[in-house]
Amino acid sequence: MSAIGMTTSVPAVRRDTVLWRLAATETGRYARHPLFIVGVLLTLLGLQPDPKTSSFYNVIVPGAALGVLGLVAMASMTRNARTLSRSAGAVPVPEHVQTLALALSCLLPFGVGLLWYAWNVWLFHHYPPPSHGFPFGPVTESWKLAVLFGGGPMAALGGPLLGVVIGRWWPRRGVAPMSAVLLVSLVIVFQGLFEPLLRVRVVMPWTYFGGPFGADGDPNRMVLHSGSPQWWVGYLVCLCGLAVVAALWHDREARTSRLRAVGAVLLAAAIVTCLLAMFTGIDHTLVNPLPSS
Repeated sequence: MSAIGMTTSVPAVRRDTVLWRLAATETGRYARHPLFIVGVLLTLLGLQPDPKTSSFYNVIVPGAALGVLGLVAMASMTRNARTLSRSAGAVPVPEHVQTLALALSCLLPFGVGLLWYAWNVWLFHHYPPPSHGFPFGPVTESWKLAVLFGGGPMAALGGPLLGVVIGRWWPRRGVAPMSAVLLVSLVIVFQGLFEPLLRVRVVMPWTYFGGPFGADGDPNRMVLHSGSPQWWVGYLVCLCGLAVVAALWHDREARTSRLRAVGAVLLAAAIVTCLLAMFTGIDHTLVNPLPSS
């Protein structure tokens, strides 16, 4: 029995070793990717407080610079990953191991997003928005933290993970940039500009929870949108997990009952947390009682 145990444990140890070596390789590739470098430089622009919203409107910067650009960068890296399949040794690396390594490399932009998040939390505590600014009224500390975390670090992680999915299932050149354009277009539509979409806007991986959306006679009046950013963050975590499952599913060898069960649990959790994000928290649009200026 001990001999059998030894022979069955060696491949598992080797797979783990290969995975982490590949993850280190892919992380290094990501760190050198021009789009990631540009994204980090652009993210540095979101480090100054806004006079009316403190750091809360800075979330657009990491969402675009690390999320959208990261989608395109990671799709390209995934498409080219087969050429590096032997970098961890002489034995070819299975596709699902490559996919996991690419997913782990997405922790690099997520780490940058966390640094951005820590700085911007410090900003809103030291440079709070004015009473006529955003946010205002019945928002809690956890509400504020969730808005920044969902719009910043989670976007920095989710964009590249979506790039892994695209690179696995639709590896043709041009698909990733077109997907990025489509995603940005949908985010614009679902950011709170249209009243019928206010409740369901949280289905998007990035959205606003208020800002200078205006009121009658005051087009720059600050408003708070309905919904719970805390549950929205939980929904984004589920989406990230589903992205990993979807990318792994491309490899027939990885289509196990365990992966199917994980995907089903994550899908159910995503539906529940999305509904909670829609129907809990602030239950209707609130308009700042003070004029914008």
